[in-house]
Amino acid sequence: MSPPKIARLAESIELRMNEAFWALLPRELAAKRKLESFRVGGAFITLARKSVSLQSNRVRGLGVEESATESMVDEILHLFRSRGIKRFSFHISPCPQSELITQWLKARSFKLHHQYSKLVRDTAAPARVATSYKIKRIGKADAGVFATVFTETFAWQADRAPWIVAPVGAPGFSHYLALDGDRALATALLYVEGNCGWLGWGGTLTPYRHRGAQSALIAARIRRAAQLGAKWVVCETLERSAAGPAALIAIC
Repeated sequence: MSPPKIARLAESIELRMNEAFWALLPRELAAKRKLESFRVGGAFITLARKSVSLQSNRVRGLGVEESATESMVDEILHLFRSRGIKRFSFHISPCPQSELITQWLKARSFKLHHQYSKLVRDTAAPARVATSYKIKRIGKADAGVFATVFTETFAWQADRAPWIVAPVGAPGFSHYLALDGDRALATALLYVEGNCGWLGWGGTLTPYRHRGAQSALIAARIRRAAQLGAKWVVCETLERSAAGPAALIAIC
């Protein structure tokens, strides 16, 4: 597969997953936290009026699945500013318009912020992972346990637990726990649509890190993706280095 096709594959499955997750946002939580999502062109926009998080107030996929225009950028800016949100971000995806979109945003006083690496592999059987932990694909019965570990690991507000558990058992979603006996200690999620799977929400409680839980969870999700007919899996990780071009542009 060529690099442009790989980039489109990786960006598109992330859009699908986020759109599916936000579609499950409980109404009560949306009203309380003032959470909204929109589509503008091919971009998916999420807004959180009570948050300054660049993850919550974020634009994904502009220019990936359809051509972007400056008017789309201005429409998106209006969405944020009309709600009083002053700090938000554009995730600049690899696409033919990446440089042009960057120029449009810089002309509107945006600045480079930080970058991600996207990792892609096929769903060929992964190497066996040695770990003493039990890896379990869960259903609704374990959704509350999943939410408890997830909120502690990622420092999400406790009132978002109903949203965390909403995708458990939903079409396309597979949720996993790693356990030490009866103690749940790590979470992970797989979302599959078409021929691609997205791996995310991988977090381990601090006392249990560096003992193979996440490696085992990755292997389990790759196998599950293959069972569901996916040929590829994708994940992303935040780069700690300040070197190189940024993939995210933010305004404060």
